[in-house]
Amino acid sequence: MPSKAVRRKSPPTSSRSIEARDELFWKEQEARLTQQIGQPCCSLSGMASLLVAMPGDFAVVLHGEADCANAFLHTQGMSAAQFYVTRVGQAEFTTGRTAPALRRCLELIVKEKAPEAVFILGNCLMEMIHDDFERVAREVQQATGTPILALRTSGLKAGSQSEMIDWLYSTLASLAKPRSRPAGAASRRVNFIGLPDINHENSRRELERILGAAGIEINGSYPFATSLADWRTIGDADANFVVDRSLYPRLLARLESLGIPSVEIPLPVGLGPTMRFLEAVGRQFEAQDALAKATRRQVQAVRARLAAFQKRYGRLRAAVGLRMVNNYRADQLAYDGLGDLSLFVEAGFQPTLFIQGPPEEKARRHFRARLDSLGCHLPFHVFPDPFDLPPLLKAGRFDVAYLADHARGEARKAGIPLIRSRSLEPFFDGALRNVDYLDQVLGELRRPGGATPP
Repeated sequence: MPSKAVRRKSPPTSSRSIEARDELFWKEQEARLTQQIGQPCCSLSGMASLLVAMPGDFAVVLHGEADCANAFLHTQGMSAAQFYVTRVGQAEFTTGRTAPALRRCLELIVKEKAPEAVFILGNCLMEMIHDDFERVAREVQQATGTPILALRTSGLKAGSQSEMIDWLYSTLASLAKPRSRPAGAASRRVNFIGLPDINHENSRRELERILGAAGIEINGSYPFATSLADWRTIGDADANFVVDRSLYPRLLARLESLGIPSVEIPLPVGLGPTMRFLEAVGRQFEAQDALAKATRRQVQAVRARLAAFQKRYGRLRAAVGLRMVNNYRADQLAYDGLGDLSLFVEAGFQPTLFIQGPPEEKARRHFRARLDSLGCHLPFHVFPDPFDLPPLLKAGRFDVAYLADHARGEARKAGIPLIRSRSLEPFFDGALRNVDYLDQVLGELRRPGGATPP
């Protein structure tokens, strides 16, 4: 061993700069994985999954090699036939000659299909070579007059699902037409952003009936089952009511620039959240009395049903899973997945949270801090894989598990009935149906030979 310390020669400034940027990049990725409860995602696969399910006269161009397009679902949805791939080959990639394939693809789509808009989604290879596909998009848009929106998506960055949906939804809202109807003192037209899917016949009818008592109309409920045409008329509303506005900084900034105020609301699942939801709508239009009168009987019915449920079952234990699935659902991302928790509390359950994530203590501290910031102080477990769930569920002697559907096998091994997460219905009638379903599940278990429901 040498008697004097060997002084290592410092790397050139450029090398140190690269090392610093690399270290910063990995620290950002670690923060994305541990400082949020929602899982990270590939923005390309996320946007493709949402666009393929959206109806409308548009096209989506996946800019990159064909193998990338085969790595995620973009073919299961009503707009699958409107997806195209530039099929950039190795020769074009290594020489940087990617523009001709993209230009020809865009020109043919506009000429043959004449869509109202075209979305370009880049992939990892395009990011690696810093491909300037925005320039091609601008040139083809100028030449054809068709809106072409270039989005630098990829899987190189572990972005959050919430960042991705806000990016996509603000892009869709950028296509909004000028207001087609005048605003006025009597105008009460609203956008709902982040509600559960209210296109279910019962939920839609219930909400329209309640709001109609105060002369309030639904302009659109985004994003579920909204078409491109709905996004183009999003500017016709007099107010936005948003479930967890922290998810949509870009979208709300765009809508507020159109003069549309935004009001935060809870996810209206359960009695209390539904009442607070309607109170927020009522305050905005000075219609609290009309909405309270229209819902008085429903409120009484839900209260009575909850009291009967609690009397019958007492304090049961519920395992509630978070961070278990990447499905890009706005209602499941709201409040980091805690939006449904109120129903279990109202029904008398004692919930324990199960968070899928890194098991290290640092991640646990981050999750605790995030839950505290949301006002949630429930006990929780962190588990790295669904495989680890059965012993945890058995040890907790839970009565029901509210988990992602893919954990059904693990719940069965633990002998606990699984209720699929984000399957609970909104509003007052939905609350009654939710409690009826819980009653059915628990009633079957208490009967001799009762089995875990499907």
